[in-house]
Order: sequence, then structure tokens, then C-alpha cells
Amino acid sequence: MSRSLAALAVLLPLALAACAGGPSGPQFAAVAATIPPPGADKARLYFYRDYEPYESLSEPRIYLNGNEIGASIPGGVFYRDVAPGRYLISVDSVGIYWNQFKTVELRAGETDYVHIESLRSWDDGLEYEADTFVVVVVDPPDGQRQIGPLRYVAGE
Repeated sequence: MSRSLAALAVLLPLALAACAGGPSGPQFAAVAATIPPPGADKARLYFYRDYEPYESLSEPRIYLNGNEIGASIPGGVFYRDVAPGRYLISVDSVGIYWNQFKTVELRAGETDYVHIESLRSWDDGLEYEADTFVVVVVDPPDGQRQIGPLRYVAGE
């Protein structure tokens, strides 16, 4: 009996840590006030993804006009300041989905929110579920609210 209790004492903290999931780092709401606004000649894009352990936990790369700018971390948020202009936002994806990537027109001083959604199970195959990711541009009030509880992953 004592071996079982000893094993439980070792395994329980590990199991609880695994359940917490998501990236390490501070909650975005706790660091938001320390992030300077974008420069007058820049636009800001916040990229974020919910932590959904039943979906894909892979970390696909995100691209602006074909240039890699970071990784989509489950449960994480980061931002990039860019020059005003038109940008195609895309993400690595095994599966293909209708209207999967988005084009945005950014103005100086503007802040936009980009939610990367995992749709792994939308196209179940017989052998596996393809990691399918979709770019969703979110209204700023909704984006601000949605990123608060996520972990700030800065430049990962």
C-alpha cells in the first residue's frame, strides 16, 4: 500500500501539470500595460490561438506575404508591428479549408487581431486527422477580450 501512495504522490503533480497545458509565460492581461503602442508609422497585428488539447497542439508557422513571422502557439499570443499596407496572412496547414487564409489592409496606428483556429477534425480521414489551420480576422473589441487570459509568448 505504501508503494502505491508513494507512486501517487509522484505522479499526481505531474498529471496536474499536464492538465494545465498551454505555454509558459505571463498572462497577457498582466503584461498588456507594459507593451508600448505601435509607432506612428506602423500597424500592429496580434496573433493568438486558444488552448484546445483535443485539437492539434502543433505549432505551425505564420506568414505575412510569404515571410515567416512566428509560430502559432496553443494558448499563446504575440504581436508584430509592420508597415502599413496589404498583407496576406497564412499559416502552415496539412489540411485545406475553404477561405483558409486572409488578406488585410492595414493603416498606420491601427491594431488588428488574428485568431488562428485549429480545425483538425473537420476532415477526418480513415488513418488520421489532418492538422488544418484557418486564419480569422477578429473585430478589435472581441480580439482584445479574447487575448486577455492567454499567455504572452513574445517572440517565440
